[in-house]
Amino acid sequence: MSGWRAIPALAWHDTRTARRRLIVSVSAISLGIAALVATDSFSADVVRSVREQSRALLGADLSLSSSQKFGAPMDALLDTLKAQGAAVGYATTFTSMAVVPGRPGTRLVQVRAVSEGTPFYGVIETDPANRWAELQRGRHALVDASLLVALDARVGDTLYLGFARFEITGTLKVVPGDAGLATALGPRVYIPDRYLDETRLLGFGSRAQYEALVKLPAALSPARVVARARPMFEAQKVRSRTVRETERNLTQGIEQLNKFLGVVGLVALLLGGIGVASAISAYVSDRMDTVAVLRCLGATGPQVTAMYVLEAALLGVIGAALGLALGVGAQLLLPRVFGDFLPVGVTPQLDPAALGSGLAIGVWTATLFALRPVLSVRDVSPMAVLRRDLPGARSKAR
Repeated sequence: MSGWRAIPALAWHDTRTARRRLIVSVSAISLGIAALVATDSFSADVVRSVREQSRALLGADLSLSSSQKFGAPMDALLDTLKAQGAAVGYATTFTSMAVVPGRPGTRLVQVRAVSEGTPFYGVIETDPANRWAELQRGRHALVDASLLVALDARVGDTLYLGFARFEITGTLKVVPGDAGLATALGPRVYIPDRYLDETRLLGFGSRAQYEALVKLPAALSPARVVARARPMFEAQKVRSRTVRETERNLTQGIEQLNKFLGVVGLVALLLGGIGVASAISAYVSDRMDTVAVLRCLGATGPQVTAMYVLEAALLGVIGAALGLALGVGAQLLLPRVFGDFLPVGVTPQLDPAALGSGLAIGVWTATLFALRPVLSVRDVSPMAVLRRDLPGARSKAR
């Protein structure tokens, strides 16, 4: 028993080269685990946020849109839904040129003319605050801050859209469902839809997107409404979108991106595993004399093998633990880096499943890749310590 107690002190005595290799291997495992944990946790955060904010993303329970004005069948359907307790809002989206009198230049903008009460869900944040509630009280316009910069304008100036003019009452800060790429075609401009005809911008040949936002009572299911009216939607070239469809489309894209990034993490993890195998092989090769001494002290082949397997597993634990810390740090940082490109606000939360799987994968990788070199210690003879300078001294005694 006294010899067996001396095993840990002998086993952990290694050379500088072996230590360096082990450090590099642990670092590679840590980076791989960090990538996996960060992507899995961040993906879970985004998916959870999408589910929690799905109604705010759409602004309604049901969205009906078309590239042409709604016909009589659509008007009849919307009137029927109103009679059943639904609330209906309208929005028309198109591109136009905007100009501020007295300021140089013009700018291509995305105009969105909305009716009162829309969107039904979500909060549109403005600067100054609460200007969205005042949008419908007159010829007001809310614009992206980038438009003020492009036109050298400021809040309170007059904005011309076609033949109509509007007072810029504030800038848009947060619009639910819009990511940072929403302004790629031009800054956004929100105006009341009752002044849309005055702009004279939607004449023959104009391209616009007409949308009806429907807030349904609890007794009406969006999916059932769509199923009943689907033949009419197809005839009228109307596209429907429900809260669940919006949620499903977004989460599918996020999960596909997570799978792609997960492959990158797995490649780094496999490289770390190969490094562990190389380091453990060198380490075991240098420790053959120590193994022979342990055998002389009474340790059996399986006991020595188990000890080195335990050391490899411990390396995996250390690497995985460092990877978990790095992954959680990256998870907290990612919403700030990609916040402008996400359609929802993301609040990071620790994901026990991602942390547990990261730890398990790290330990499994280190142990699996270390098995082949570690198993060679089973064949070390106790007599090898006395015959170390003879050929074949480290082979199993006959």
